[in-house]
Amino acid sequence: MLATSQFLIPVPTRNFGASEKTLKQRMKTVNNIRKITKAMKMVATSKMKADMLRLQNGKHYGVNAVDMMFMADKYMKDRAPSMPADPEELIVMLSSDKGMCGSINSGAYRSVRDYVN
Repeated sequence: MLATSQFLIPVPTRNFGASEKTLKQRMKTVNNIRKITKAMKMVATSKMKADMLRLQNGKHYGVNAVDMMFMADKYMKDRAPSMPADPEELIVMLSSDKGMCGSINSGAYRSVRDYVN
């Protein structure tokens, strides 16, 4: 007959509370991590609020930008194609020069080109 101890599988245990000292140290570490996480969340919230405010303030920035470009710049006035009095569409592609935006700019250009074709 087989002994029952042969069928028991040893399970690794975590011994965080082996002594009172290690338990207190572990609790202190977890508390410190909690404080750091809370501070990081507050910083992220603050940055997001600032970004949302900038986005809200710049929302109406480009409404008349194209007209102002054509009116203010003599070169643009001379180079502007003759447009009908009431054009149906004007496509102006804006690109970015911040960081690694090459693929974003290429994708935007490709979308505009496909739309025009």
